[in-house]
Amino acid sequence: MTPNLKSRSFYSLFATISWFAIAGTGLAADLPNGSSAEVAPVNDRINRAWEFVIAPYFIAANITGSTQVGRLPSTDIDVGTSDILENIRFGFMGRAEALYQHKFGAMLDVAYMNLGTATDTPGTGGRVRVGGSQLILETMLYYRAHSTNKTKIDVYAGGRYWDIGLDLNATGTVAGDFNISSGAEWLDPVIGVRAVHRFADKWTINGRGDIGGFGAGSDFSWNLQAGVGYHFNDIWSTQFQYKVLSVDYDNGKTGTGRFAYDALTHGPLLGIVARF
Repeated sequence: MTPNLKSRSFYSLFATISWFAIAGTGLAADLPNGSSAEVAPVNDRINRAWEFVIAPYFIAANITGSTQVGRLPSTDIDVGTSDILENIRFGFMGRAEALYQHKFGAMLDVAYMNLGTATDTPGTGGRVRVGGSQLILETMLYYRAHSTNKTKIDVYAGGRYWDIGLDLNATGTVAGDFNISSGAEWLDPVIGVRAVHRFADKWTINGRGDIGGFGAGSDFSWNLQAGVGYHFNDIWSTQFQYKVLSVDYDNGKTGTGRFAYDALTHGPLLGIVARF
């Protein structure tokens, strides 16, 4: 049953993705009105009260750390992108933003993943099925603190909601037939800053960093991501970043209600951005 315990920790750990997670607000590179203002007509973008961004993205995540579910011992986590792709049932990652008067904005980031696998137990003819789901939902408000023709800097604050579910079903095993469902949900307050700088006609460099948790949800979490953006025109662009998200959560319970998750999720992020 050892491989199944590892699978349990593997699935409980997906949020990050994390995700996950942070921040998720995944594409810090492409700030609305940030990198395209120089190429848009003055009477169009500058006079427009509202601007919007829609940006689906994908993170090739690698996850390391530890997790504990119920009375099971703490289990190390070491999951690669290939493990996720082999076991994924459904997933979605995307971000949306709205900016008003080039100063006040709101952003929503959703990262959802549903995974599952099954293993036959030797000798008994039984079967063990492991499934897990993870939702990371970020809502942030931001203020454009600095703005020039080439550089934009935003400060933001909001919340990151985590919902992790885990199911273990066994039939015909040495331990008999059983079904276990576990998981946790929590909300982390988050504060951070992001910036974008145009260094060539079609190229921008960008970065983002934030911290959160503070004991209100997780004990502590942090997110760093940076990369470059290539702008095909004033509407379409593509973003490439490297993202690192860390979270340390423990619900403080004992026995079957125990859930702890301390993990680092990192990997390249690729996204397509539409701005209008």
